[in-house]
Amino acid sequence: MDKIRKIIQSKLKEISSLGQGGASFTPGEGMNYATPNAFKGKKGKSKKLKPYFKVGYKMVPDTIDSSKLETIRLFEDELSPFQQERIAAFDDIETYLNKLGPIVSNAKNDTIKFYNENPGSYDIIKSTEMILSYLKNIETLLTETKWIKHYRISI
Repeated sequence: MDKIRKIIQSKLKEISSLGQGGASFTPGEGMNYATPNAFKGKKGKSKKLKPYFKVGYKMVPDTIDSSKLETIRLFEDELSPFQQERIAAFDDIETYLNKLGPIVSNAKNDTIKFYNENPGSYDIIKSTEMILSYLKNIETLLTETKWIKHYRISI
């Protein structure tokens, strides 16, 4: 009888150790809700964070006044003038790309207007194939992962 009891107890311990039954909370799955104070200790602070509070860390406020934030540019002093020019060139590229939206829209409207006025025409007003080809090439240039090495040769 003792052997059977030990076997049953060992099986029961094994089942309970596998987390059979009971409530659980898995974030990100389904419609679960954890009460706001479910994981907080006394006074709304987590017990795990107490050591950090003791050495001077503070909780981040729920709302942050952006005017009080300090912006720090990392590694700016380490860049050479050449490197700064190369990085600034991306601002010029962004400016041109932002200008293209309205220009593309106007070109489309011009093409629609032309085809409405000339229903039998097969003329190409704007070269969309060439434009798409250039845009795909630009995308390839911007997403290329290999580094291009330049060598300076002096004679």
